[in-house]
Amino acid sequence: MIINLRPVWRISLRGLAWALVMMTIFLAAAYFVPVAPVDSDWARQAFRINEDFREEMGWPELVQQLAKIRDSLGPAERSRFGILAGNYGEAGAINVYGKEYGLPEAICGTNSFWARGYGEPPPETLIVIGFSREFGERHFESCELVGHITNKHSVPNEETTDHRDIFLCRHLRESWPEFWKKFRRYG
Repeated sequence: MIINLRPVWRISLRGLAWALVMMTIFLAAAYFVPVAPVDSDWARQAFRINEDFREEMGWPELVQQLAKIRDSLGPAERSRFGILAGNYGEAGAINVYGKEYGLPEAICGTNSFWARGYGEPPPETLIVIGFSREFGERHFESCELVGHITNKHSVPNEETTDHRDIFLCRHLRESWPEFWKKFRRYG
């Protein structure tokens, strides 16, 4: 059915429709795209609605810190170097921001990251994030604390509160294939 409207009504309804579309886009962006300043009421509300915003705080700084740790290694260790991440958020941050620093793709056993494997040849020296000291000591011949994860906005998230330690670990105690079979996790 075709409705014949006067030009004034047609233009008014079209304008109203576009205004509603733009308002919807604005509200969606305010809650689902990190556009508000971190210390604003909008951001605090967005953190409550979309926890992923909070988890993404500090990713660029984390990757920059990992690059500095990598740069402190000698050439021999850098040739067989990797980064072992405890969750897909950390792994994603490394894969997105790490290219700028020439970092390798993250090694992670969570969800589909596990299917990507650990690389060939397997790394011998790893920066390990998202795990406890006990994990590092159990699985590697040596493991030293080399830093802590922070973010410039002091927004508490999983990385800054639950597992903020960064370790430099060397020489997996078992073969990579054996370790990898047990390393798959879902989360």
